[in-house]
Amino acid sequence: MDSHRDVRMDAGELLAFAAAMFKAAGLGDADAGVMADSLVGADLRGTHSHGLIRLPFLVARLRDGGANRQARIKVVREAPGTALLDGDRALGAITATRAMEMAVAKARTQGIGFVAATNSDFIGACAHYAMQALPHDMIGVAWTNGFPGMAPWGGRRNTIGNNPIAFAAPSGSHGPVVLDMALSVAAGGRIRLAAKRKEHIPKGWVLGPDGEPTDDPADLAAGGALLPLGYKGYGLAVFGEILCGVLTGSNILGEVPAWFTDTDRAIGNGHMHMAIDIARFIEVAQFKRRVDLLFEMLKATPRVPGVEDILLPGERAWRTHQAQLVEGIPVPRAVADDLLTLADRLGVPAPMALS
Repeated sequence: MDSHRDVRMDAGELLAFAAAMFKAAGLGDADAGVMADSLVGADLRGTHSHGLIRLPFLVARLRDGGANRQARIKVVREAPGTALLDGDRALGAITATRAMEMAVAKARTQGIGFVAATNSDFIGACAHYAMQALPHDMIGVAWTNGFPGMAPWGGRRNTIGNNPIAFAAPSGSHGPVVLDMALSVAAGGRIRLAAKRKEHIPKGWVLGPDGEPTDDPADLAAGGALLPLGYKGYGLAVFGEILCGVLTGSNILGEVPAWFTDTDRAIGNGHMHMAIDIARFIEVAQFKRRVDLLFEMLKATPRVPGVEDILLPGERAWRTHQAQLVEGIPVPRAVADDLLTLADRLGVPAPMALS
Protein backbone atom coordinates (compact mmCIF):
# COMPACT_ATOMS: atom_id res chain seq x y z
CA MET A 1 0.00 0.00 0.00
CA ASP A 2 1.28 3.49 -0.91
CA SER A 3 1.40 5.37 2.40
CA HIS A 4 1.15 8.72 0.57
CA ARG A 5 -1.78 7.84 -1.70
CA ASP A 6 -5.00 9.77 -1.24
CA VAL A 7 -8.17 7.69 -1.11
CA ARG A 8 -11.02 9.04 -3.26
CA MET A 9 -14.44 8.49 -1.70
CA ASP A 10 -18.04 9.16 -2.69
CA ALA A 11 -19.51 12.03 -0.66
CA GLY A 12 -22.66 10.11 0.24
CA GLU A 13 -20.65 7.15 1.47
CA LEU A 14 -18.49 9.41 3.62
CA LEU A 15 -21.59 11.10 5.04
CA ALA A 16 -23.07 7.77 6.08
CA PHE A 17 -19.75 6.59 7.55
CA ALA A 18 -19.17 9.80 9.54
CA ALA A 19 -22.76 9.79 10.84
CA ALA A 20 -22.37 6.15 11.96
CA MET A 21 -19.21 7.08 13.89
CA PHE A 22 -20.95 9.95 15.67
CA LYS A 23 -23.91 7.69 16.51
CA ALA A 24 -21.53 5.08 17.92
CA ALA A 25 -20.01 7.84 20.06
CA GLY A 26 -23.39 8.61 21.58
CA LEU A 27 -25.20 11.16 19.39
CA GLY A 28 -28.78 10.74 18.25
CA ASP A 29 -29.58 10.26 14.56
CA ALA A 30 -30.35 13.91 13.81
CA ASP A 31 -27.32 15.35 15.60
CA ALA A 32 -25.03 12.71 14.06
CA GLY A 33 -26.28 13.75 10.62
CA VAL A 34 -25.66 17.42 11.37
CA MET A 35 -22.10 16.68 12.46
CA ALA A 36 -21.35 14.50 9.43
CA ASP A 37 -22.77 17.13 7.08
CA SER A 38 -20.58 19.86 8.58
CA LEU A 39 -17.38 17.84 8.09
CA VAL A 40 -18.07 16.29 4.70
CA GLY A 41 -19.44 19.63 3.50
CA ALA A 42 -16.07 21.22 4.29
CA ASP A 43 -14.21 18.45 2.46
CA LEU A 44 -16.52 18.82 -0.55
CA ARG A 45 -15.54 22.48 -0.85
CA GLY A 46 -11.85 21.60 -0.57
CA THR A 47 -11.53 22.91 2.98
CA HIS A 48 -9.92 19.68 4.14
CA SER A 49 -8.47 21.37 7.23
CA HIS A 50 -12.02 21.45 8.65
CA GLY A 51 -13.28 18.17 7.22
CA LEU A 52 -12.94 14.56 8.29
CA ILE A 53 -9.48 15.21 9.72
CA ARG A 54 -11.41 16.70 12.68
CA LEU A 55 -13.66 13.69 13.30
CA PRO A 56 -11.40 11.80 15.78
CA PHE A 57 -10.99 14.94 17.91
CA LEU A 58 -14.75 15.55 17.99
CA VAL A 59 -15.51 11.95 18.90
CA ALA A 60 -12.91 12.22 21.67
CA ARG A 61 -14.78 15.25 23.04
CA LEU A 62 -17.95 13.17 23.23
CA ARG A 63 -16.29 10.13 24.75
CA ASP A 64 -14.16 12.08 27.25
CA GLY A 65 -17.02 14.29 28.45
CA GLY A 66 -15.92 17.69 27.17
CA ALA A 67 -18.99 17.84 24.94
CA ASN A 68 -22.51 16.76 25.90
CA ARG A 69 -23.87 13.77 23.94
CA GLN A 70 -27.48 14.49 24.90
CA ALA A 71 -27.43 18.28 24.91
CA ARG A 72 -30.65 20.25 25.16
CA ILE A 73 -30.16 23.58 23.45
CA LYS A 74 -32.41 26.25 24.92
CA VAL A 75 -33.33 29.86 24.27
CA VAL A 76 -31.98 32.18 26.98
CA ARG A 77 -33.30 35.47 25.61
CA GLU A 78 -35.43 36.21 22.56
CA ALA A 79 -36.96 39.14 20.69
CA PRO A 80 -38.58 39.19 17.22
CA GLY A 81 -35.26 39.68 15.43
CA THR A 82 -32.75 38.29 17.93
CA ALA A 83 -32.06 35.36 20.22
CA LEU A 84 -29.37 34.01 22.52
CA LEU A 85 -29.03 30.24 22.74
CA ASP A 86 -27.40 28.13 25.44
CA GLY A 87 -25.75 25.24 23.61
CA ASP A 88 -25.63 23.02 26.73
CA ARG A 89 -22.10 21.95 25.69
CA ALA A 90 -23.30 20.36 22.44
CA LEU A 91 -20.70 19.92 19.73
CA GLY A 92 -20.49 23.32 18.06
CA ALA A 93 -21.89 22.38 14.66
CA ILE A 94 -25.13 21.25 16.31
CA THR A 95 -25.64 24.56 18.12
CA ALA A 96 -24.45 26.63 15.15
CA THR A 97 -26.85 24.88 12.78
CA ARG A 98 -29.74 25.50 15.16
CA ALA A 99 -28.73 29.16 15.55
CA MET A 100 -28.56 29.72 11.80
CA GLU A 101 -31.94 28.07 11.28
CA MET A 102 -33.41 30.47 13.85
CA ALA A 103 -31.69 33.45 12.22
CA VAL A 104 -33.24 32.52 8.86
CA ALA A 105 -36.68 32.11 10.42
CA LYS A 106 -36.42 35.50 12.11
CA ALA A 107 -35.21 37.19 8.93
CA ARG A 108 -38.25 35.82 7.11
CA THR A 109 -40.55 37.83 9.41
CA GLN A 110 -38.28 40.69 10.50
CA GLY A 111 -35.98 41.20 7.51
CA ILE A 112 -32.87 40.48 9.58
CA GLY A 113 -32.25 37.75 12.13
CA PHE A 114 -29.34 37.80 14.57
CA VAL A 115 -28.91 34.72 16.76
CA ALA A 116 -25.92 34.17 19.03
CA ALA A 117 -24.89 31.19 21.13
CA THR A 118 -23.02 30.61 24.38
CA ASN A 119 -21.87 27.50 26.29
CA SER A 120 -20.83 26.04 22.94
CA ASP A 121 -17.90 24.23 21.32
CA PHE A 122 -15.75 24.25 18.16
CA ILE A 123 -18.05 24.87 15.16
CA GLY A 124 -15.71 24.07 12.26
CA ALA A 125 -15.95 25.91 8.93
CA CYS A 126 -18.00 29.10 9.34
CA ALA A 127 -18.99 29.03 5.66
CA HIS A 128 -21.13 25.97 6.34
CA TYR A 129 -23.52 28.08 8.44
CA ALA A 130 -23.43 31.28 6.40
CA MET A 131 -24.40 29.20 3.36
CA GLN A 132 -27.51 27.92 5.14
CA ALA A 133 -29.08 31.28 4.24
CA LEU A 134 -28.59 30.83 0.48
CA PRO A 135 -31.54 28.50 -0.30
CA HIS A 136 -33.82 31.10 1.31
CA ASP A 137 -32.58 33.95 -0.93
CA MET A 138 -30.80 35.49 2.02
CA ILE A 139 -27.29 36.65 2.82
CA GLY A 140 -25.65 34.74 5.67
CA VAL A 141 -22.98 35.70 8.18
CA ALA A 142 -21.31 33.49 10.80
CA TRP A 143 -18.54 34.33 13.26
CA THR A 144 -16.99 32.48 16.21
CA ASN A 145 -14.33 32.90 18.84
CA GLY A 146 -12.24 30.03 20.09
CA PHE A 147 -9.00 28.74 21.56
CA PRO A 148 -6.28 31.45 21.64
CA GLY A 149 -3.98 29.89 19.07
CA MET A 150 -2.87 33.21 17.53
CA ALA A 151 -0.45 35.88 18.65
CA PRO A 152 -1.77 39.47 18.79
CA TRP A 153 -0.16 41.95 16.42
CA GLY A 154 3.35 42.47 17.73
CA GLY A 155 3.15 39.56 20.18
CA ARG A 156 5.31 36.42 20.46
CA ARG A 157 2.80 34.09 22.14
CA ASN A 158 -0.70 32.82 21.40
CA THR A 159 -3.18 34.85 23.47
CA ILE A 160 -6.14 35.41 21.07
CA GLY A 161 -8.22 33.18 18.79
CA ASN A 162 -7.98 33.37 15.02
CA ASN A 163 -11.77 33.89 15.26
CA PRO A 164 -12.93 32.97 11.73
CA ILE A 165 -15.77 34.79 9.98
CA ALA A 166 -17.81 33.91 6.89
CA PHE A 167 -20.20 35.71 4.54
CA ALA A 168 -22.35 34.07 1.84
CA ALA A 169 -24.49 35.67 -0.89
CA PRO A 170 -26.31 34.09 -3.86
CA SER A 171 -25.70 34.90 -7.50
CA GLY A 172 -27.74 34.20 -10.62
CA SER A 173 -25.78 32.13 -13.11
CA HIS A 174 -22.59 31.72 -11.08
CA GLY A 175 -21.99 29.90 -7.82
CA PRO A 176 -22.49 31.72 -4.52
CA VAL A 177 -20.05 34.36 -3.34
CA VAL A 178 -18.60 32.98 -0.10
CA LEU A 179 -15.84 34.49 2.01
CA ASP A 180 -14.63 32.22 4.82
CA MET A 181 -11.49 33.38 6.51
CA ALA A 182 -9.54 32.88 9.67
CA LEU A 183 -7.98 36.08 10.95
CA SER A 184 -4.56 34.48 11.04
CA VAL A 185 -2.38 34.25 7.93
CA ALA A 186 -3.34 30.57 7.67
CA ALA A 187 -5.99 28.61 9.59
CA GLY A 188 -4.82 26.31 12.36
CA GLY A 189 -6.48 23.36 10.64
CA ARG A 190 -4.43 24.02 7.53
CA ILE A 191 -1.27 23.91 9.64
CA ARG A 192 -2.32 20.64 11.28
CA LEU A 193 -3.09 19.12 7.87
CA ALA A 194 0.41 20.09 6.68
CA ALA A 195 1.85 18.44 9.81
CA LYS A 196 -0.19 15.31 9.10
CA ARG A 197 1.22 15.24 5.56
CA LYS A 198 4.74 16.01 6.86
CA GLU A 199 4.95 19.11 4.67
CA HIS A 200 6.80 22.35 5.35
CA ILE A 201 4.92 25.65 5.59
CA PRO A 202 6.03 29.15 4.56
CA LYS A 203 7.76 31.18 7.24
CA GLY A 204 5.40 33.94 8.28
CA TRP A 205 2.51 31.60 9.09
CA VAL A 206 3.56 30.35 12.52
CA LEU A 207 5.86 31.24 15.41
CA GLY A 208 7.59 28.32 17.12
CA PRO A 209 7.54 27.78 20.91
CA ASP A 210 10.57 30.09 21.10
CA GLY A 211 8.59 32.95 19.53
CA GLU A 212 10.59 32.83 16.28
CA PRO A 213 9.21 32.18 12.76
CA THR A 214 9.26 28.52 11.71
CA ASP A 215 8.53 26.41 8.64
CA ASP A 216 7.71 23.29 10.68
CA PRO A 217 3.93 22.94 11.12
CA ALA A 218 4.47 20.62 14.12
CA ASP A 219 5.74 23.64 16.06
CA LEU A 220 2.18 24.94 16.37
CA ALA A 221 0.99 21.97 18.45
CA ALA A 222 4.26 22.09 20.41
CA GLY A 223 3.37 25.48 21.89
CA GLY A 224 3.73 27.82 18.93
CA ALA A 225 1.37 30.51 17.69
CA LEU A 226 -0.41 31.41 14.48
CA LEU A 227 0.50 34.84 13.14
CA PRO A 228 -2.32 37.34 12.57
CA LEU A 229 -3.31 38.62 9.14
CA GLY A 230 -1.55 41.90 9.87
CA TYR A 231 -2.87 44.49 12.28
CA LYS A 232 -6.21 44.43 10.43
CA GLY A 233 -6.66 40.71 11.05
CA TYR A 234 -5.77 41.22 14.68
CA GLY A 235 -8.27 44.08 14.97
CA LEU A 236 -11.04 41.92 13.51
CA ALA A 237 -10.09 39.11 15.90
CA VAL A 238 -10.60 41.50 18.82
CA PHE A 239 -14.11 42.27 17.58
CA GLY A 240 -14.71 38.55 17.16
CA GLU A 241 -14.03 38.22 20.88
CA ILE A 242 -16.39 41.11 21.62
CA LEU A 243 -19.32 39.99 19.44
CA CYS A 244 -19.00 36.24 19.97
CA GLY A 245 -17.55 36.12 23.47
CA VAL A 246 -18.27 39.24 25.52
CA LEU A 247 -21.72 39.96 24.04
CA THR A 248 -22.89 36.37 24.63
CA GLY A 249 -21.39 35.95 28.10
CA SER A 250 -19.04 33.26 26.79
CA ASN A 251 -15.41 32.49 27.51
CA ILE A 252 -12.83 34.77 25.88
CA LEU A 253 -9.10 34.58 25.16
CA GLY A 254 -7.24 32.32 27.61
CA GLU A 255 -10.52 31.25 29.26
CA VAL A 256 -11.14 29.03 26.21
CA PRO A 257 -9.40 25.64 26.45
CA ALA A 258 -7.92 23.82 23.46
CA TRP A 259 -10.84 21.76 22.14
CA PHE A 260 -8.52 19.34 20.29
CA THR A 261 -6.35 18.39 23.32
CA ASP A 262 -8.46 19.17 26.39
CA THR A 263 -11.16 16.78 25.26
CA ASP A 264 -12.55 16.34 28.77
CA ARG A 265 -13.12 20.08 29.33
CA ALA A 266 -16.06 22.25 28.33
CA ILE A 267 -15.02 24.91 25.81
CA GLY A 268 -17.66 27.54 26.58
CA ASN A 269 -17.00 29.70 23.54
CA GLY A 270 -19.61 31.72 21.63
CA HIS A 271 -20.65 32.41 18.05
CA MET A 272 -23.05 34.66 16.15
CA HIS A 273 -25.20 34.05 13.08
CA MET A 274 -27.02 36.57 10.93
CA ALA A 275 -29.44 36.20 8.01
CA ILE A 276 -30.51 39.12 5.82
CA ASP A 277 -33.64 38.79 3.67
CA ILE A 278 -32.65 40.24 0.30
CA ALA A 279 -36.25 40.92 -0.71
CA ARG A 280 -36.57 43.50 2.08
CA PHE A 281 -34.02 45.66 0.25
CA ILE A 282 -34.17 44.79 -3.46
CA GLU A 283 -36.00 42.37 -5.74
CA VAL A 284 -34.21 39.02 -5.47
CA ALA A 285 -33.92 38.52 -9.23
CA GLN A 286 -32.41 41.99 -9.61
CA PHE A 287 -29.97 41.30 -6.77
CA LYS A 288 -28.76 38.13 -8.46
CA ARG A 289 -28.40 39.86 -11.83
CA ARG A 290 -26.32 42.58 -10.18
CA VAL A 291 -24.09 40.02 -8.47
CA ASP A 292 -23.61 38.35 -11.88
CA LEU A 293 -22.64 41.74 -13.30
CA LEU A 294 -20.20 42.18 -10.44
CA PHE A 295 -18.63 38.84 -11.43
CA GLU A 296 -18.29 39.91 -15.04
CA MET A 297 -16.87 43.35 -14.27
CA LEU A 298 -14.22 41.97 -11.94
CA LYS A 299 -13.24 39.21 -14.35
CA ALA A 300 -12.72 41.83 -17.06
CA THR A 301 -9.88 43.34 -15.00
CA PRO A 302 -6.52 43.24 -16.86
CA ARG A 303 -4.46 40.45 -15.25
CA VAL A 304 -0.84 40.39 -14.18
CA PRO A 305 1.40 37.92 -16.03
CA GLY A 306 0.83 34.31 -15.02
CA VAL A 307 -2.73 34.84 -13.70
CA GLU A 308 -5.28 32.96 -15.78
CA ASP A 309 -8.46 34.18 -14.10
CA ILE A 310 -9.73 36.69 -11.56
CA LEU A 311 -11.56 34.67 -8.92
CA LEU A 312 -14.29 35.86 -6.58
CA PRO A 313 -14.44 34.68 -2.98
CA GLY A 314 -15.66 31.09 -2.85
CA GLU A 315 -15.42 30.51 -6.60
CA ARG A 316 -12.63 27.94 -6.37
CA ALA A 317 -14.47 26.16 -3.54
CA TRP A 318 -17.66 26.07 -5.60
CA ARG A 319 -15.84 24.51 -8.55
CA THR A 320 -14.25 21.97 -6.22
CA HIS A 321 -17.63 21.16 -4.70
CA GLN A 322 -19.21 20.57 -8.11
CA ALA A 323 -16.30 18.41 -9.29
CA GLN A 324 -16.04 16.32 -6.13
CA LEU A 325 -19.75 15.53 -6.14
CA VAL A 326 -18.97 13.61 -9.33
CA GLU A 327 -15.36 12.50 -8.82
CA GLY A 328 -15.41 11.86 -5.07
CA ILE A 329 -13.51 13.46 -2.20
CA PRO A 330 -9.76 12.84 -1.79
CA VAL A 331 -8.95 11.65 1.74
CA PRO A 332 -5.21 11.77 2.61
CA ARG A 333 -3.85 8.34 3.49
CA ALA A 334 -2.86 9.50 6.98
CA VAL A 335 -6.39 10.79 7.62
CA ALA A 336 -7.90 7.57 6.22
CA ASP A 337 -5.74 5.55 8.61
CA ASP A 338 -6.91 7.64 11.57
CA LEU A 339 -10.54 7.10 10.54
CA LEU A 340 -10.01 3.35 10.18
CA THR A 341 -8.45 3.16 13.63
CA LEU A 342 -11.36 5.09 15.13
CA ALA A 343 -13.95 2.99 13.29
CA ASP A 344 -12.38 -0.18 14.66
CA ARG A 345 -12.43 1.25 18.19
CA LEU A 346 -16.10 2.23 17.83
CA GLY A 347 -17.13 -1.00 16.14
CA VAL A 348 -18.30 0.79 12.98
CA PRO A 349 -17.87 -0.99 9.62
CA ALA A 350 -15.56 1.08 7.41
CA PRO A 351 -16.10 1.54 3.66
CA MET A 352 -13.94 -0.81 1.62
CA ALA A 353 -12.62 2.10 -0.44
CA LEU A 354 -11.11 3.66 2.69
CA SER A 355 -8.94 0.61 3.41
